[in-house]
Amino acid sequence: MESSKTVNIRPGVNILSILKHIEYEPWYALAEFVDNAIASFLTYETQLKEVDGRTLKLLVHIELNDIDKKITVRDNAAGIHEKDYARAFRAAEIPPDDTGLSEFGMGMKSAACWFSDEWSVRSKALGENFEKKVTFDLKKIFYDKIEELDIFLSPQKFNSHYTIIELFNINKMPIKKTKSKIKEHLASIYRDFIRKGILILYLDNEKLKYDDPKILIAPFPYDSHTQPILWKKEIDFEIEKDKLSVKGFVALLETMETGKNGFALFRRGRVIQGSGDESFKPREIMGEAGNVEYKRIFGELHLEGFNVSFTKKGIKWDENMEVFLSLLKSDLNQPSFPLLRQAKDYRVKPTKQDLIRAAETVVKSTVNDFKESIQPTMNNIRSSPLPKNDETNLTETQEATIRNFEIEFNNTKWLISIELSYDPCILDWIEVGSHVIKNSISNKTFRQVGVRMSLNHPFVIHFAGTDKSKLEPILRIAAAIGIAEEAAREAGVKQAGTIRMNLNKLLTAISKS
Repeated sequence: MESSKTVNIRPGVNILSILKHIEYEPWYALAEFVDNAIASFLTYETQLKEVDGRTLKLLVHIELNDIDKKITVRDNAAGIHEKDYARAFRAAEIPPDDTGLSEFGMGMKSAACWFSDEWSVRSKALGENFEKKVTFDLKKIFYDKIEELDIFLSPQKFNSHYTIIELFNINKMPIKKTKSKIKEHLASIYRDFIRKGILILYLDNEKLKYDDPKILIAPFPYDSHTQPILWKKEIDFEIEKDKLSVKGFVALLETMETGKNGFALFRRGRVIQGSGDESFKPREIMGEAGNVEYKRIFGELHLEGFNVSFTKKGIKWDENMEVFLSLLKSDLNQPSFPLLRQAKDYRVKPTKQDLIRAAETVVKSTVNDFKESIQPTMNNIRSSPLPKNDETNLTETQEATIRNFEIEFNNTKWLISIELSYDPCILDWIEVGSHVIKNSISNKTFRQVGVRMSLNHPFVIHFAGTDKSKLEPILRIAAAIGIAEEAAREAGVKQAGTIRMNLNKLLTAISKS
C-alpha cells in the first residue's frame, strides 16, 4: 500500500532553472551520482557490513538507454534517509558533513537538471521500512510555481538499501563515441576506489576497470653499467603547513604515449583534474608538447586542503599553483634520483627489426645522393701517386645493411660501400676500411673503400634512434668523414684516420656524460 508525504524544495527552486546551462561533460555529470553513492556508502559502511557482511562492496550501475532516451543510475549504498530528504532535494543545501565527496548540496540536482527536465529518485534507506519516490518535472514546477513535491511511500524490507535515479527524455543523450569516452573517464576518475576494492562500477553492464600504465625500468641516465631501477618517485610535501599538502607519485612511462602521460590530480580519493585523455600537463614539469619528456612523465598527486569548483572539474589554486610546481620540480630534480633528467635523456634501445627498416631506408637515400654529388667534388681534390694503403680493417658482421656505388678519382675507379650496422658488438661510431665489401676485387686500378656507422652507438641512439629523418643526416656526415679520410690518404696524408679515431672516442665519452 502506498502513502505520500511532501518535501519542500524552496528556497533555491529558482536555481534549478539555470542548472541545465552549466558547463558539464557527460562523465562529470554522471560522476555526481557516483559521488553521492560513495559518500553514502562510506558514511554508513559499518552498518551496511553488519547487515550484508564484511565483504560488501559498493555497486553502481549506470545504464544509457539511447532508444528510450533514458539514463538510469542504481546503487546499493545506504539510501537517502528521511531526515535528509528536505536537504537532498533543495538546491544549494550544504550537508552537515561536507568533508566527503558530497559537499556542495548541488551534485544530484545539477547533474539531473543538466541531462533532463524530467527525473525521479527512488530510495530505500537502511533501517527504514519504506521506499520513498520523488519526481521532478521542471517545466511544471516553474509554470505552476510548485514549492513542494509529493513523496510516495511504499513498504520495503527493513534492511534493504538502494537508490535508483531515472532521467527521462534526455536533452544530451550520449552517442556511441561519447559512451567510450564516458567509460574511459569514469574508470580514471574512480581508479583509487576501484583499486581499493571499495567500488564496482558498471556502465551498460560493462564492468569498468583502470589499467595502470607500465613504469620504465632502466639504468640511470647514460650509465648502462648500473642496475636497472624502477623510475617512480614518491611525493610528499607541504605547501602551507598543516593546511595544504601533496602526496602521491611521479613516474616515467615504459613506452612514450600521449594518451597516458601527464598528471591526475586527486582530492578525497577522486580525480578532480586529469581523467582519461585530459591529464594535467604543466610545461614547467613536462616541457613543451612533443618533447620526449612530455610523452614519458606521468603521475598521481593527491591534494589535501585545496578547494574545488562545485562541478568538481578543477582545483581552485588561488596563488598556490606556482609554489606547487616549484616544489614538485625541485623534488624531481634530486641528484640521487634525477627523474626529470632521465625523462629527457633516456632512449629505448631500438629492436633489431626497427634498425633494419631504418637502415635500409636511409642507406638507399644517402647512396643515391652521394652518387650524384660526390664525383665532381673528388675531381677537384689534388692528389699524389697512390701511397701504400694504411686503411683500417673492419670487423666482419652479418647484422648490417650495405649499399655500394662507384666513383672515378685520379684515373682510378673507387668502389665505396656504406654500411649501417645494428650489431651490438660494433662499438665505434665510424669505421673505415675495405673489408665491408664481401667480394673483394684483386685489381690495382680498382680501389675499394668501406665506411661503417653503428646504429647502436650511444650518440646515434640518443639523437636519432630509428627516426629516419634524423638518421639520414648523421649517416651522410659519417659517410663524408670516411670518404674524406680516404681522399686524404690518397693524397699522401699519413695517419689519416687519427681524426676519426679521436672523434669516436670523444662521441663515446660525451654520450655518457
